[in-house]
Amino acid sequence: MKPILLVLIRLAGKWWCRLHGANVHPTAKIHGFPKITIKPGGSIRIGPHATINAAGWSNPHNDGRRTVLFAAPSATLEIQENAGISSSRIIAWKHITIGKDTLIGAGSLICDSDMHEVPLGSSNPIRISPIHIGHSVFIGANSTILKGVTLGENAVIGAGAVVTNDVPPLTLAAGNPARHLRSLDRQT
Repeated sequence: MKPILLVLIRLAGKWWCRLHGANVHPTAKIHGFPKITIKPGGSIRIGPHATINAAGWSNPHNDGRRTVLFAAPSATLEIQENAGISSSRIIAWKHITIGKDTLIGAGSLICDSDMHEVPLGSSNPIRISPIHIGHSVFIGANSTILKGVTLGENAVIGAGAVVTNDVPPLTLAAGNPARHLRSLDRQT
């Protein structure tokens, strides 16, 4: 009975995402009902075998917050094959790519914009710069990835990190702001 229930829940999750305008591959797994906002001309693509954990029961680290996926006008959010996201907020004002086999821990925030002028109330333009997360990246729970960042393939971001600069491939980075702790080999 439990496997049948899980299939029905995943179907409902895919239906929910599609109803809100996301392009969801038939093999994607959507657990729960993420909050999806797509502005005119924006797009969200969820690739083959990608998993979105948007319900408290879907991952022990989920704390009841829904996964939020947002694409501004003309923005693209691309979640590639076999990527996994738990209870996180991903906000694309221009372009965010999440590479194949990448895992994003619960409570993380990925945003390619300052969201408002800096300093607040000034006439400065809002800064927006794309984010590229390579293949097989691991982002620990409660991390923040800010505008313009590229995370190289097989990089590991420690829990709670605030990433403001690029992280090379095969690198462990952590802290606030995140800094390079050590290089990794492929077996790590």
